[in-house]
Amino acid sequence: MMPLSYERKAMREVNPEIPPKDIPLNEILNYLKQFVQHPVQKIAEIPDWNWKSLFFVQITFAVVSGFLAGLIKFNFYRMASGLFLMPFVSTISSLLLTTFFYYYFQFFEKRTENFRKIFALVTLTTIPFYIFQIASEYLAPVTLIGFGFTSLLSIVGLTENFNVQKTRAYQIAGFLFSVVLLTWIINIYTV
Repeated sequence: MMPLSYERKAMREVNPEIPPKDIPLNEILNYLKQFVQHPVQKIAEIPDWNWKSLFFVQITFAVVSGFLAGLIKFNFYRMASGLFLMPFVSTISSLLLTTFFYYYFQFFEKRTENFRKIFALVTLTTIPFYIFQIASEYLAPVTLIGFGFTSLLSIVGLTENFNVQKTRAYQIAGFLFSVVLLTWIINIYTV
């Protein structure tokens, strides 16, 4: 008789639609601690987290980043928007970016990748953006530095987890960084 964990793993490989089990909070926090210490190494091995865990990480980083950015300048409107608006906007943005990657694989790589795994990549690669976003109240270009790190991590994540050719991964990251840069410039000069 096979051990239960082996049977679950075998079933997941045969049927990738079986959702992974709930992840204990301490396991998520331990992974995130290691990720912050060794982001390049950890993005090469995306954890198999369920949707609930991924949304927890996504929303938590958005809330903490937005709230702390407002708290640094003690701007009540910014703190409130960090608590209520930032999680919504950033989660929608992450889902849109995940959809972009999903259809990129469909059209250009001629294969289908797991949407949840792509969302895990997007969620983890945006962590540097959220960390740098905290200081953006004092120096706006810091946001671009954070997204630069996000772009670099996405190159590693795409090549290591999804077998995207390195030159293609650089092109994708460069395109996305250009879109963010253009948006940032428009936002700076229109506000």
